[in-house]
Order: sequence, then structure tokens, then C-alpha cells
Amino acid sequence: MNFLNKIYAWILRNYIKVILFLLIIGSAYGIYLYFYFMAQKKDQEAGDLFLNFYNSYSVSEFNEQEYKIVIDEISKIDNASIYLVMLKSIYAVESVERNDLQKALIELSNARQILNSKGNEFNFLKEIIDLRMVNIFIDLEDLERANNILKNTFKIYQTKKLILQGDISAKQKKFGEAKQKYISALTRSENETQKNLINLKISTLIDQ
Repeated sequence: MNFLNKIYAWILRNYIKVILFLLIIGSAYGIYLYFYFMAQKKDQEAGDLFLNFYNSYSVSEFNEQEYKIVIDEISKIDNASIYLVMLKSIYAVESVERNDLQKALIELSNARQILNSKGNEFNFLKEIIDLRMVNIFIDLEDLERANNILKNTFKIYQTKKLILQGDISAKQKKFGEAKQKYISALTRSENETQKNLINLKISTLIDQ
């Protein structure tokens, strides 16, 4: 009881400090909730814009004007939104189909910059973007840039990385090195279709 009496007496003497402390804690928590719900709202708005565009894109041809409008609207909400990455990836695919590889690289590079600000939960997207850029650089015969990207760490798509390294070595006529990469990829792969593709690549190599 003496202990409780002492606490009660201290509160009476310092009630203003206690009230101020509680107000500060309450205000801080209120501010946190405000920004948390605002972020959730912004993410929902950006997500709705993306889904509306994607639903339209999935049933009709790619509309570049509509794409630019959606990109602009989402950028105003959050210029580092993950939905911008998805949109830019879609545009890159369309650019590749139109054989505009430079435009595809620009879109993928911009998407990668956004991902650089994200946490590890988006590493799978970073790897996908990197692999797409490597494929384009290989098509452009820019093997040095392709190899530089493949120096990045790949945890999810390591098998695909090995395959592309083999492709680069084969283009450089380093057939022994290419075969080693393909065999390493074959050992790691658990996909039968992918294994068949790797075996085909190995069979077409010219032994040196």
C-alpha cells in the first residue's frame, strides 16, 4: 500500500507532466494511424487503376494512350508504386513484340529503379526484371552488359541465370564453358520442360 500511495502522491504532484506525456503518446499514435490509413488508401487507389487497365488490356489490344494516362495517375498517387513496375513491365513486353528493344530497356530500367527502393519482399520482381533485360541485351549482341547484370545475386531464378550464362558463352564460342553452365542448370532444374530445353541446348553445342 505504501508503494501505491507513493505513486498516487507523485501523480498528484506531477499531474500536468503526466497529462502532457499521455497527450504526446496519444498524438503520436494518432499521427501514425493517420499516415498508415492514408498509405493504405493510396495503395488501394493505385491498385484499382492498375486492375482497370489490366482488365481492359487482357481482352483487347494494348492502348498506349490509356497506358500513359494510368501511369500519370498512379505516379501522382505514389511515384514509387509497385503498380508502376507492373505497368512498365507490360509496356516492355509490348515493345519487344514491336521489336522496339531500346524502348523496352528504358521501361525495364525505370521499373528496376523503383524496385531498388523496395525491400527484400520484392526480390523476385527484381530478378524477373534483370532476366528480361539480359534477354534483350543478348538479342542486341551486347554481351558485356548482359554479363554485368548476371553478376547480381539470383536466389529464385538461379537456374534461369545459369541458362543465360550458357547462352552468352555459346555466342562467344566458349562451348566448354557453355556446357558447364547448362549442366549446372540441368542439375538444379525441377521442371521437365526446362530440362528438355537445356538438353537441346547442350546437344547443339559444338565441342571444341
